[in-house]
Amino acid sequence: MKKKFIFAFKFVYLFADASVLLLAFMLANYMRHGLFFHPAYNRLLTPVLLVFIYFFYHYKFYNKLQLTYVYELFRIIRAGAVAFGFIIVLTFFWRPFSYSRLMLTYFLMFSVIMVFAEREFLKFFMDLCIKRFFQPDKILVVGRGRIVRALQRRLRLRHQAALWINHYPDAEELRVYTQNRGFSGIVIANFPLNHEKVVSIANLCENYGVDFQLVPDILELKLGDLVMDEFFGIPLLKLKPTPLTGTYLFMKNIFDVAATIAGVAVFMPFFILIASLIKIDSPGEIIYSHIRRGRRGRDFKFFKFRTMVKNADAIIREERRSHYKSGNLLFKKKRDARVTRVGRFLRKFSLDELPQLLNVLKGDMSIVGPRPQILSEAEGYDESAQRRLRIKPGITGLWQVSGRSDLTYEEMVRLDIFYVQNWSMEEDFRILLRTVPAVFFGKGAY
Repeated sequence: MKKKFIFAFKFVYLFADASVLLLAFMLANYMRHGLFFHPAYNRLLTPVLLVFIYFFYHYKFYNKLQLTYVYELFRIIRAGAVAFGFIIVLTFFWRPFSYSRLMLTYFLMFSVIMVFAEREFLKFFMDLCIKRFFQPDKILVVGRGRIVRALQRRLRLRHQAALWINHYPDAEELRVYTQNRGFSGIVIANFPLNHEKVVSIANLCENYGVDFQLVPDILELKLGDLVMDEFFGIPLLKLKPTPLTGTYLFMKNIFDVAATIAGVAVFMPFFILIASLIKIDSPGEIIYSHIRRGRRGRDFKFFKFRTMVKNADAIIREERRSHYKSGNLLFKKKRDARVTRVGRFLRKFSLDELPQLLNVLKGDMSIVGPRPQILSEAEGYDESAQRRLRIKPGITGLWQVSGRSDLTYEEMVRLDIFYVQNWSMEEDFRILLRTVPAVFFGKGAY
């Protein structure tokens, strides 16, 4: 009954989306033309609604309903932007009337805001209905550790009750859980997997009419998307690499340029103020440049505000060399005497990174990406760490919002590789949101 309710509610979402888009279109017309509504817009309205609904369907708006607000917002922005681009192309070739691009821009803005608000309200209303009229599903989870904690968060989001055990249930125990206690599904997330017991539990679940799901142990390494494949009739899980190429690379580059231009406009007063403070505090250049290793092993000149005394690199070169000989490739000093007073403040709040916006405009860096590598560190990379060089380094990244210099070299490499292999615009958006508190509190920055 609950599944039928959720299935029916998808049509409520569809009708609500179409209604809100219609309202956004009318509001955009009012903002541009006032109360006058040109008849030509009647001919445009239907294609606009159909295009937006199509891309909402394409991006699975009506399959995945229980998403966090961050994912929901980004999904709406992405689908809206793609639909908007399609409509702009459509109006360029089909021009029975000179449509206002400003009006269409208003429509995109209103549609994103209003659809997001509408879907959050419907999500809240659907949750209330499920809590009021339906018993929560009961899921038996076998396992422990990080994967199980991730499952707990997902199940809470979907209002499903769960029992967690760290052993494989035998036939009698499973019968009690499913037949007497009403558990409707079992999830195996126990590592290492016991093949014989897993097959036995799967067969019992089939006999009892209970859903059986298995979290593969390769999820811990999650190097890319897993897709079903077959080899002469033998089912396989194929590891599909997810390099940042093609359309997605183009989207990321467009975002980088747009965000950088906006960033330069916003932070220009800070550029002038910081430059003045650096010059007053200590002699030397305002901008510090250093050679770093970038995408595909290409070296580039990396910019930062100078935070150290003049000739600091020469002072530390020997100390850095001995540090690398000890086997630790990550060189960071918590209390570095070379750092100036202004430099210490800039580092704490990552303001010394602002000139890297110039690196983004030059195409050497991205807004979000792996940590830019010093040449001496990059030369010590093993084959696994080399994967960090598949994409452009970033001003911020998963490593930077997860502890920065408080992390070990191995942890930093693992986070960077995870980002490279699992890149998505949603993940970039999440990292940018996490960057704000990370910069404000200055954790791990020195």
